[in-house]
Amino acid sequence: MADTDARPRRHRRRWLTVLGLLFVLGAIVLHRYSRPERLTAFLIEQTRGLTGAELSLGGVAGFDFSPNLHLVLPKPALRSKDSALLTAASLDVAVPWHTLWSDRIDIERIVVEQPVLDLDALKAWLAARPPSNSSTDVRFVLDLRNGTILSGGKKLAEGVDLQLANAGDLAGWLQKWQAAGNKIDALPPLDGNAAARSVEIGGTRIEGLRVELGNDAPAPAKP
Repeated sequence: MADTDARPRRHRRRWLTVLGLLFVLGAIVLHRYSRPERLTAFLIEQTRGLTGAELSLGGVAGFDFSPNLHLVLPKPALRSKDSALLTAASLDVAVPWHTLWSDRIDIERIVVEQPVLDLDALKAWLAARPPSNSSTDVRFVLDLRNGTILSGGKKLAEGVDLQLANAGDLAGWLQKWQAAGNKIDALPPLDGNAAARSVEIGGTRIEGLRVELGNDAPAPAKP
């Protein structure tokens, strides 16, 4: 008799488990198609506020769940009014799992695949950019993979890998740097490393370059 009563209870538990899994799956699917737009808009707004440049995409953003939760933005471009400063194959923004159900947005890491930086456009943009009053600070890891740096329409560096973690008030440092006419003795508050497969400067080609960055590094010599 007891065994007969137990069967309906087990059956109900199975159905409750299935319904619970379907509810979770439905919530994830809903957020997969609704939350990316909100996070993308947040990134565009923060980029504009921090740098004054515009972030545009060459496709529709969406969440990926492997190996962790991250927003995939296809073919991003960072543009000034006149030209593209940076283009890339993709931009992956790693965020905590609570982003799926919470209104709070935190960014843990940004991975930029195959970025192409136009050094001339960047210099012109920096020279023309007015000092920023933004109090936004950057507190995530920036990871650039297999990048290219262009100068004068030619490749200055190839196979560039860069990993940077903010170790201080980067926004405050940028404001001081601009106020000082783009000249400052102290290094930016960053920790990380940079490497390049090849760098060509003034006809000299350097293979396998690697640089360690840190706050304890000596300040650059005054000109």
